[in-house]
Parts: sequence; C-alpha cells; structure tokens
Amino acid sequence: MTLNVGQPASNIATGWINDGWSEAPRTPGPNGGRMRGRTRRRWPVPAAVAALLLAACGGSSEEAATATTPTLQIEEGPLVYVPMGNSLTFSPGSNSFITRYTAMLEEDFGVDVQVREHTVGGQRTDDFLAQLRTNDRLREDLGDADVVTLLIPNDEWSEPFQTAVGAGGRDPSECGGENNQQCLRDVIDSYKDHVDQIFDELTAIVDPAVTLIRVQDFYQFGTNQMTPETFDVTYPYWREGQEYVEQVAGQHGLPVAQVFDDFMGTDGHYIDLVAAGLVEPDGTHPTADGTERIATLMHDLGYNLTADD
Repeated sequence: MTLNVGQPASNIATGWINDGWSEAPRTPGPNGGRMRGRTRRRWPVPAAVAALLLAACGGSSEEAATATTPTLQIEEGPLVYVPMGNSLTFSPGSNSFITRYTAMLEEDFGVDVQVREHTVGGQRTDDFLAQLRTNDRLREDLGDADVVTLLIPNDEWSEPFQTAVGAGGRDPSECGGENNQQCLRDVIDSYKDHVDQIFDELTAIVDPAVTLIRVQDFYQFGTNQMTPETFDVTYPYWREGQEYVEQVAGQHGLPVAQVFDDFMGTDGHYIDLVAAGLVEPDGTHPTADGTERIATLMHDLGYNLTADD
C-alpha cells in the first residue's frame, strides 16, 4: 500500500470538543504527484455481445444479466484509490477504514494500491462541497482514480443536535419552532441541499461508468451520552439525513454501504453504540470491530460499475 498523503491514516491525532460530538479541525496536507498516461483499465465484453454469447451457449437470462454488468478490472497496478470523508474514515491508527478497505482492494485485485487521501476532520458539508469544486489537487486525483469512496461530513449538525437535547447546559428552547426542534429541521434541509450538489459535482468530475464510486452513510454520534428520551428527539432527523444520502446516491446509480442501519438497527429503539462495542468512548469514532464492519459493508457492495446511459 502506498499512502500518498500529507498525514497518513496511521499517524493522525484528533482532538474532540463539545462532549465528543464535534471534531477538532484537521487541515489536509499535500498529496503526491499524479499518475499520468495510465492504460490499466479493461472492461468486459459489451453487454449485448455477452448476452448473445451466453444465450447461444444455453445460459439463463439471469446469468446473461450478470455477465452484462460492467465491472472494474485492473490489468496492472497501482490501483489509485481516493477516499473522501472525515475522521470516521481515517480514525484512529492502523485499523482505520482506509487501511482495511485498501487491504481488501489489494487482495481482490492482486495489485498495489496507491492511496490519495482527502479526508478532513471536523468538516462541514458546505466546506466539503467547496473543496470538491475548488481544490485542484483533489479534482486531479479524482480524475486519476480507479476507486473513490465517499462519506459526506456533517460537522454543522453538532450544535443544533446538542441544543435540541440540552447537552452541556444548553437550552432546548433556543432550537425554536414546534417542539423546540426547528434548528434540527433547518440543518437537515440545508444538508439535503448540499448533498444534492455534492453528488452532481462528483459525478461531473468522475464518470461512474469508468471509475468505481462507493458511498457510505454513518451511525448516530453520542448515543452513549443520551437517554432514551433524548434519543427519540434526535434519531428521526439523523435517519432522515442518512436516508437522503442513499436516495440521491441511488439517483446517480451509486450504491451505499448502509452503516446507519447496520449499527443502529431499523426499529428506532435506543442503542448505546459504545456499550455495543462498535464506537469508542468518545461516542464518535468506530472501534476496531466497528471499522471492520464498515469496511466489510463497503466491500460487500462489490465492483460493478454504474451502467453508462
């Protein structure tokens, strides 16, 4: 594995404020040079031809459909992998998501993987969108990428969610509106708008019919600091945000690793993710077991590319 970044995933120290709900900012360092003139990708037999060949050989329609799905294939390395996200992806140490997923790529494709990391702790969604639009190094690395993974950061959620439940002596009435939850509605509406723009921008830079793009949502932070009553206030909004990521990704033909459902369950009942062994005592970063589950969910999405319209 070549980790081509300013701060390797295994050597990052992050600080936490606001009772473990918000990340201390981390400025990304410079990345390595671009790989130019690479001619390493190859694609399967075109869909119509493959279907005809299978039919002629007596194959089933289901087998034909599987064979016609374009799949990422690498003839020779290195495979260029660009992870984007926050400290959930690089945190902390050698068992980070980036490290685990990179190892899976190396094993599956049998080539070296060059990691060009673009992760920033404590990043807001609008800041990430601006980075996607204006960071030339990021855009160049995306243009070179064979594999891209995306976790959309949401640090702007921290203060509204803490206010709504009165964390740290905050006054829930300051959230405003019906049931003192207007600040939650506002931040989710803004998040959705940015999510729309992020997927539009990403798929304008990277063609998902050529480059593998994989997305993950994420679990709710700070569940170890909640009561069932405060959980009931925040959970519906957190779920709404994650479901919207899945919805918009699907509109672009991009599969999503559904970490939220895997960690939180689907019944809406309170769960302490720290007690469950999936999240560190800070209430935010995944444990080694949690990281392994996230990487496995992403790996289980496979390597089928998005069909070119």
